[in-house]
Amino acid sequence: MKIPVVLSTVHVAIDADGVLAVDVDGVPHYSEQTRTRGDLRAVIDEITSDLGAPVRVEVREADGSTFTDVATPRESSAAAAAEPSPSSRPPALAGAGFQPGEEVALAYVVVRQNADAEGNASLNLPPALIAATRGGLVLLGTRSRTVTPFEAPA
Repeated sequence: MKIPVVLSTVHVAIDADGVLAVDVDGVPHYSEQTRTRGDLRAVIDEITSDLGAPVRVEVREADGSTFTDVATPRESSAAAAAEPSPSSRPPALAGAGFQPGEEVALAYVVVRQNADAEGNASLNLPPALIAATRGGLVLLGTRSRTVTPFEAPA
């Protein structure tokens, strides 16, 4: 499941009769039938399924009390069947040139920048960039400082 940088917010207002008023990021989520407190789980499941992503849920009761949670889409049997079997998974990342017994780390490159004329680099990362899939993976030898790049396919 891909998790967005910013979750959509589902606002649920429950009136004194237990009737729900639902919106997703301020856009009303209508239904042809009146939905009540007992329908809340089904409504949230419908929204997460439609979005295919988790959502933040904020429920406000008629008495002013509130409840906040994060809801994720239920895994369907089709999604479970789509999971790759162990035999169809890609092989492990491999690299060479490390020292015998050396600890090898896997790092994710978020951004790349050229060093200036003095060999210095300063990176300022906006939050959205942290979630981006640019760059690639590298294997890093912690003693030898050997780096083996692995570029993810486009």
